[in-house]
Amino acid sequence: MAAKASLLLLIVVAFLILALSTTSTTAMNVTKVLGEYPEYGTFNDLLTKTKLTEQINHRQTITILALDNDSVSSIANRSMDEVKKILMNHIILDFFDKIKIQNLGKKSAILTTLYQTTGTAMEQQGFVNITRIGPGDVVFGSGVPGSPLVSKLLGPVVSQPFNLSVLHVSTPIVAPGFGDPVLPPPPPPGSKPPSSPPKNSEAPSPSEEESDYEGEAPDSAPSPSPSDAPTKGKSPPSPKDADEEEEETDAPAPSASSIAGSGIAIASVMGLVVVSLVAF
Repeated sequence: MAAKASLLLLIVVAFLILALSTTSTTAMNVTKVLGEYPEYGTFNDLLTKTKLTEQINHRQTITILALDNDSVSSIANRSMDEVKKILMNHIILDFFDKIKIQNLGKKSAILTTLYQTTGTAMEQQGFVNITRIGPGDVVFGSGVPGSPLVSKLLGPVVSQPFNLSVLHVSTPIVAPGFGDPVLPPPPPPGSKPPSSPPKNSEAPSPSEEESDYEGEAPDSAPSPSPSDAPTKGKSPPSPKDADEEEEETDAPAPSASSIAGSGIAIASVMGLVVVSLVAF
């Protein structure tokens, strides 16, 4: 009887070790992830200097709008306080990868950023606007009404559904009040000049439905009304496609933390079994 109880106790301990190791090995480490891409080395260093890596690593779901070394140089020499504010608006509190953006059922959406959690954001400074202006053509800008959409989506870098997504964008997003804005670089000589970036003028509430983007580019992009702005630490619900059925790719898969929680629950049940057997 004692030998049987000892065997069951060893099984419970093994389950606990497995659950704890699963939780620790799957913790997010954005410094390590970006460290595999030298072209984002300066951006990665600035995240560390501003201590934003600590805040990112403590979150389970995040999207980073990453700037390559050339693009981030336009803000690298500013004060650390100003750089931190700008970079916090490049950290979206939701998971957006290429597939989810393609399935975006609206022309525009307002996304909550890390700066919104500080409690000091004014006039939608803690939000970012994402707008599709054509097939495969997506731009970002500050959620403050009237702000130009200056940062173009260049492509995905890292995708770890549904925890971490890193997207390459062209230009720093500088909200009004965060210092001098950074405008897109001029086109190469001989190329056709691009149209003026759309602005967030007279933006509707993010809850207002819009038609699919198969029409012309929107003249305006939405910004949330103060009463609808997400509270600290929360992100607004992801926009859903109004005309298409939800695809299987949009359904969240179980996260590493839920798997670890299941392991701990199993271990607890096994512990109760051991106690019952010993008592018997």
